[in-house]
Amino acid sequence: MTEKEFLQNWIDKIRRDILKDFPADFIADEAAKDFELPGAALTLGAELFGSYELNDIDGNPAFQLDSYEKAKYVLYANRTEPKSIKIPNDERDLKRLVEEYEKHLDVLLRLVKDDYEINFPEGARFMNISNSIFYALNLYRY
Repeated sequence: MTEKEFLQNWIDKIRRDILKDFPADFIADEAAKDFELPGAALTLGAELFGSYELNDIDGNPAFQLDSYEKAKYVLYANRTEPKSIKIPNDERDLKRLVEEYEKHLDVLLRLVKDDYEINFPEGARFMNISNSIFYALNLYRY
């Protein structure tokens, strides 16, 4: 197996069998409100006096959020660029859901790494491979 085949196999496997949808697969009975999104890519901007800015791809401010956890929540939920999401009212629920999703991403990385080390024991390109997988799936870990 080549690294290119390994990469494509893992992209397909994660997309088909492993990847959970955030926040839909994580939020349960938490009180939540609708949060409108632009339906376009967002990036983390500057932090200023405790507010976190999310920008569109041109660098224009799209949102000012009052916590880093809320900014991460919105960025993770925006992976598929939906028009709206459910966002928990309680900051503790929001933080817990972000932590659960980040653990899910960490498990994905661990699975890929374990398999990479089996298939390429002398390989030193795991970071490149894992970055390529995350990029192809539009996944980010903040």
